[in-house]
Amino acid sequence: MGIAGRLLFLSAGNLAVSLCFAQQPAPAANGIDTPWGVRKILDDLVADNEKLRSVFGALNPQDWYSKKGAPSAYIQQLQMAQRQLNDVVISSKLLAQRTESLPLALDNYFRLEALEVTARSLGEGARHYADRRTADQLNTLIARNFSTREHFRDYIQDLSKTQEQNFRVADEEAQRCRGTISRQPAKRGRK
Repeated sequence: MGIAGRLLFLSAGNLAVSLCFAQQPAPAANGIDTPWGVRKILDDLVADNEKLRSVFGALNPQDWYSKKGAPSAYIQQLQMAQRQLNDVVISSKLLAQRTESLPLALDNYFRLEALEVTARSLGEGARHYADRRTADQLNTLIARNFSTREHFRDYIQDLSKTQEQNFRVADEEAQRCRGTISRQPAKRGRK
């Protein structure tokens, strides 16, 4: 078979694969939140996290260190928490633009988890070295954020299951189409 014959055979094969996929209905989403539902979750997370900004502003770990003998690590933790908060807000906005991006969703979730760990540590420091009201306020925000984060985690699990199912269906269809194409007799070109 010459080059022209091979190209014709490859084009016919690609057409058969395309037709094979076109005949199959697209898989339905399995209970995954709508993009606007995910944006609502993200808006709630951002709103809760923005409230953390004012609480972080009320914390003074430098004062805790110099006047009350607190570990200097709280100073660094506050700086880290403020950076993490900014990163969470940015990653939430990016995800709001592409709600079905699993990598962006995971990135955002892990950033939220890291922020919670740092904020809880600062809450412990505030309880020991600052006024009880600020510590309670910080812990209340963390707790309220937790339920929204759980809803977000459920969305990520649904998203990953749906994407895995879609990949499995696409792979099965590709295998079926390859099998169909391989059973077709090869067309003979003119010599």
